[in-house]
Amino acid sequence: MAGVAALADSVLNHVVLPSGGDAWSSAALTRLDSAGSFARNLSVISALVALSYCLGSFSSRKSGLPFAARAGIASFGWVLVPIITMMTFLPRAMTRVELVLATIGLAHALILLLILGGLHRRSTPAVAIALVLTLVAAFSGFLSMVVTLVGGRRYWEHTDRLSNAFQWSGELAYLAVPLAVAAAIAIPWRETRGKVTLALSALGAGLVAAGMALWKYVVGPDLPDLLYGAVHLEFLAEDKFILYAITLAIGWGVTVGAMRSKDPIRRQLGAALLLLLSAGYAPRTPSGLIVTVLSVALLSRVGIASAQRRRAR
Repeated sequence: MAGVAALADSVLNHVVLPSGGDAWSSAALTRLDSAGSFARNLSVISALVALSYCLGSFSSRKSGLPFAARAGIASFGWVLVPIITMMTFLPRAMTRVELVLATIGLAHALILLLILGGLHRRSTPAVAIALVLTLVAAFSGFLSMVVTLVGGRRYWEHTDRLSNAFQWSGELAYLAVPLAVAAAIAIPWRETRGKVTLALSALGAGLVAAGMALWKYVVGPDLPDLLYGAVHLEFLAEDKFILYAITLAIGWGVTVGAMRSKDPIRRQLGAALLLLLSAGYAPRTPSGLIVTVLSVALLSRVGIASAQRRRAR
């Protein structure tokens, strides 16, 4: 539910409304805005519930984590959840910038602990690579923001260069996560179910690529700004947009393939990728942050579960 609602939130609020706002009537805009607000609130509430369940799972002895890791994840997690809940229901005007920055820092501290907990020497290499890439993506975006804030106040001449270096390296890591997940799910293409899954994955990837091509045709020169608003990607120039379309299409195709798997670990990988792609790269809003943290929690659970499965063999 959190993943589907986050996807609807991204499409309605960051693609449909900004792209065709001038063409909609006032009544249509009102309905779309209401639908977008509902999707955003539903994604946050369902993500908070799911993350609470994950935190309970990580805090128990059955998680297999050492006490220090369990205590750290529980401490940061149970501080983040009520803060995000408060920010969700309070009017936006009452949310101070300092609180938003503190929440971003707290969320990234929790992401670090979750990924360190999921990185296990017995995990499959593909899952471990996906966790490392997610960590690089998260902290590159965070460091880019920190450099921009600190360097801008101190008038440091290298601020833009260093900030862009973190931003772009994080984007590359973010776009590489679906490739690592694709290696982890290993669809059995010789079986009938595997062939159907591959066909559905290809169909999903094709629909996403066609949708993004149509989006480029509709919005024209406004595409870079709208793309950044939707998924926070800006590394490639407008004339290289096709590379974004191909990469994101592959990501959504991998998501479809993973969620059709019989293996619950692979289905959880698909859910994590659905959340990660829906939230976009390095989100700054409370709704995007909580969805990203939930996706990292699921990836970490996959790492622990795959390690436990390999140990049992």
